[in-house]
Amino acid sequence: MCVAGLLAVITGCAQTAGSVSTSVDADALAQRPAGEQQAQHSGGTPTTITPQQATTATPPALRPVPDPQHSLTRTHATQARGRAWTLANQYPDGSFGTFESPRAREIYLDTQASHRAFHTATTALVCWSLIGPARTDPASSAALLRGLAWLEAQGEVGRASGKTFYSVWTHTYLLELAAAILADPARAADHPAWRAILEREVQVARREQSAEGGWAYYDFNHIGQNPSGHESTSFNTGSMIESLLNARAQGATIPQGTIEDALTCMERMRIPSGSFAYGTYAELNVAGDYNKVSGASGRLQVCNLALFRSEAKGTDGETLLRGVELLRERHFYIEIARGRVMPHEAFYRNSGYYYFFGHYYCARVLQLAPAGPRRDLLVRWLAEQMAIDQNKDGSWFDYPLYGYGFAYATGFAMRTLEILEPMIAEQVRAAGDTGALPVPPEKFSGSQ
Repeated sequence: MCVAGLLAVITGCAQTAGSVSTSVDADALAQRPAGEQQAQHSGGTPTTITPQQATTATPPALRPVPDPQHSLTRTHATQARGRAWTLANQYPDGSFGTFESPRAREIYLDTQASHRAFHTATTALVCWSLIGPARTDPASSAALLRGLAWLEAQGEVGRASGKTFYSVWTHTYLLELAAAILADPARAADHPAWRAILEREVQVARREQSAEGGWAYYDFNHIGQNPSGHESTSFNTGSMIESLLNARAQGATIPQGTIEDALTCMERMRIPSGSFAYGTYAELNVAGDYNKVSGASGRLQVCNLALFRSEAKGTDGETLLRGVELLRERHFYIEIARGRVMPHEAFYRNSGYYYFFGHYYCARVLQLAPAGPRRDLLVRWLAEQMAIDQNKDGSWFDYPLYGYGFAYATGFAMRTLEILEPMIAEQVRAAGDTGALPVPPEKFSGSQ
């Protein structure tokens, strides 16, 4: 979810983060997650950014995929480790992530208001991943309540300036979180507050929609009351369509023309290869490396999802399945980008910040794709990839966005596994197994 984007490389939008203090005093330590506090008091160090890169030389499409029973076992174990990390790394105020950065240089910020956008979006993502576990786990329920209370106190998050609005991520995932809360009868006590947030965020999404129908996080050279749309991105537009459709399913009234305008924008960025242009400013550069499938495999999933759910012409079940297969076949390119410190420095201009973003929407695509052997295999492949990508401490990581990277990536990964788990369980039942979890084998494909 790091949002420096392609323009951050082209325009050199990196800045020195020397103004961020890295010293630790007693008050600051008290505000850190329990896991970090313990490490500081014991003379150790908190989790540092040391992402686990994939080391296998075997192409992703050829890696062995576990059978349904082993896949279910591995998925449950991976989820348990991720949940433990999440609970240990919530701040005392209920939020997740921090502005603190271990790097000397960070992505373009514009104003300090961008931190409010990053912080709120990250916390919304992690809270979203806790809704399911909170139904049966008291610790998850308590953590979710703290997170929701923090989010409710934030109010509306605005742009950093007329040209920079990372807040688009905030609005997208507050909509997703609000819709998920309203869809859960177990959270009835939270419904009034989050109904109000849902309605507010729908109106903000329409107000922040660009002139040509899309959404973006930059609008350089065009500073107006509404974004010009010159730098709308396909994946921001797709994810906002998805969140608005989920909001509408929970009774929200979407302003007339909002989704229709967004779909028009999406269609403009569609490329016959199955890819989508990075943004409106790049839609005519079809031959650009970042617009090829190898550079867009992590971004095209949400675009296909948005078009499919909107019943757009030319997008069907085969489109969904083929899109996921393209991600699997070209996965090594986005794998190489995961964890790299500069956006778009990898082959085909891939960047780590949309690694887990892309895999989450891949899971959503698989939810809607036609059932059958192709989907079954892709479901287990994606679950196995999430297990391979998990760090030893239970977290996930794809990009060093100040101090938000571990939290937002873990939120995306946990949501991904939550979607995949029931589909794997159904495969177990279809195979005639009991669904009981066996003792995991001593060694399987991929390392933890």
